[in-house]
Amino acid sequence: MFKLGVFRLEDFRPDPPGLTSRLRWMLIRNRISLRLLRTAVPAAADEIAVFEALMQGLRLNSGVYRATFHDRFRELDRFVNEILAERFASDAPLDVQDWAASDCLTSSEWAASLLPLFPNARLAASDLTLFVIEVNFGERTVIMERDGHPVQYISPRFLVNVNRPEQRPRVLTCLLIRLAQPAIAEIESGLRIPAEWFDSDSVSLSLLPFAVRKLPMVHPEAVAFRERNARFSIARHSAFDVLPQPADVIRSMNIYNHGYFEPPRLIEGAGAVWASLRPGGVWIVGRTWREKPPAHNVSVLEKTERGFNLLRRYGDGSEIEPIILEQTRF
Repeated sequence: MFKLGVFRLEDFRPDPPGLTSRLRWMLIRNRISLRLLRTAVPAAADEIAVFEALMQGLRLNSGVYRATFHDRFRELDRFVNEILAERFASDAPLDVQDWAASDCLTSSEWAASLLPLFPNARLAASDLTLFVIEVNFGERTVIMERDGHPVQYISPRFLVNVNRPEQRPRVLTCLLIRLAQPAIAEIESGLRIPAEWFDSDSVSLSLLPFAVRKLPMVHPEAVAFRERNARFSIARHSAFDVLPQPADVIRSMNIYNHGYFEPPRLIEGAGAVWASLRPGGVWIVGRTWREKPPAHNVSVLEKTERGFNLLRRYGDGSEIEPIILEQTRF
């Protein structure tokens, strides 16, 4: 039976043999079941490959993309680590935060290079979206964000990313989205998930006729690194919220950008960072302007009594550096 989508690990074949198989792959390669986000710990190589393919094509309602690949910040990490080694004693109990960390892969890679330099340090990766919700009822499944926005619909014969009507072939995608609408409407009218469940350790929930599960969006290698290293943690946090306890270092890459936010909102984010740092704390802020090979424009800033001072630039510096430095009070 032909199924329009990648439903199982064995269906994921980026380089299939034969013309017919290649044509089929072209049709289904962007239609991968989000159920495959759930992997073993440690994950197998094919599970990681599917996870990374899903992250590359996933679009959330916020509009923020979640790029995933190894060594994205390798040179930047080396640059930052040298600055931190100059500013802090090696035995300092540093609290290091990596905000808007997406799937936390780059956070775990940073931790792997930073924590040996500071044996008493801890690094916490955080993001606002650490999982999506799988809602099963009968043979139908809707994957949605925690705020209820639908992301994907899965039936026995096809699946479709309902938040991406432009996905080619567009006529087919629009038709499949229309077929998914009754199931989405049924969930919107009948499903009520208790608010406390989202931030609990519980993974599944029965709300008949619905069965609800969390699908993790944290990279399997970051999960495995956390299992091996107690000084690395992952938590939910918004880059616009102040930490309950001030940190020594905050990194926020690819979030405070003009492409995402207007200047007043960017200043609000800078204020959250300022209030979350100890006096003399360090903020690493910037943007990746090229992916292959990776290239970044980053500013390394120091918290002062009234704002921030520039310590060092990587590349041309952060695009929001000017509006940060002109602020004299947060």
